[in-house]
Amino acid sequence: MIKLLSSTRLKCRDALPLAALALALALPAQAARVLAVTGEVTVQRGDVRMPLAVGTQLEQGDELLSNDDSEALLRFDDGARMALRPDSAIQLKELRLKGPVSKRQKTIAIVKGGLRYISGKATRRQRVSFASNTATIGIRGTDIEISVTPESVNDAPTGTYLKVNTGAATLLAVDGTQVSVDPGQVAFGGEPELVPRGFTGKRRPAGRKLETTVGSVFKSGALDKLMR
Repeated sequence: MIKLLSSTRLKCRDALPLAALALALALPAQAARVLAVTGEVTVQRGDVRMPLAVGTQLEQGDELLSNDDSEALLRFDDGARMALRPDSAIQLKELRLKGPVSKRQKTIAIVKGGLRYISGKATRRQRVSFASNTATIGIRGTDIEISVTPESVNDAPTGTYLKVNTGAATLLAVDGTQVSVDPGQVAFGGEPELVPRGFTGKRRPAGRKLETTVGSVFKSGALDKLMR
């Protein structure tokens, strides 16, 4: 009788880690936390929309929306920090920051607006990408700024703009053009150029580096000073 009771306890004790593992796998990935918010920023999680507040734990699939003059600063579990610019909309599409290195992936979809992102020390052990409807951006140990403009800004065409402050990044445009961007450089990804039938000239690629600075597209934020 004593042996039976002891065996039962052992089985229950062994089952606890398995139950905890199953629960962890069933829960949404929580891989980011809100460090600061100015103005009105909301998070859309499924059918629920709620105000974003300091300390909010963000999950894979969350959509963040900022109003004019509103910003948010996030910290990911890998140490990376991201500032969401005013009048922006993004989705934390994929947040797999743990497990086998080959499986780690962070993907952030940008609908409109902009952000600044600074890699954490662990970022080099995972794949990080940003996606818009006109470009996909991959980074390597980088401080970058991205701006997605649905409308032209001071004669700058609509599309995705990438500026590299430190490190390196690659912009892949929708026509397959790939642009490597180094510190101090700016790249652009837009819609493929339409050309008349029978056109025999050189077609401008959808992705390219910009020789002139697009100052009105990139704007610093009030939370940038907290990013380091």
